[in-house]
Amino acid sequence: MISIDDRMAILDLCSRYNYYVDTGAAERWADTFTADGWFENPDGRSQGRDELITFAVGFAKQYPGAMHFTDNHLFEQDGDVVKHKCFLSFQIPSEGPPAIALVGYEDKLVQVDGEWKFRERLVGPLSI
Repeated sequence: MISIDDRMAILDLCSRYNYYVDTGAAERWADTFTADGWFENPDGRSQGRDELITFAVGFAKQYPGAMHFTDNHLFEQDGDVVKHKCFLSFQIPSEGPPAIALVGYEDKLVQVDGEWKFRERLVGPLSI
């Protein structure tokens, strides 16, 4: 079982990830990943800092004003790696009610210089 301090640090990481991608802070969003970390969605994979920044810049242009809300966080210690799952409500503003996608994240996190970072982040349909 991971410590309360580590859980809180990972929850903070998830909040920073959401805030940075939603506000177009592409470089800060990329900083939530390890140097060789990757993000994958149904459209493809971005790996390493340059590809992550490119993804985040494109995301901000494609979904201006979109917001990520994560909840139901589960943690599992596996040596130096923490496996993390959570639900994502992704909301996109529109003329009428916002468009909402309900999906999930599956992550592997590691500490780099005492700070938790995503080594792997997969978003897609919820799985068990």
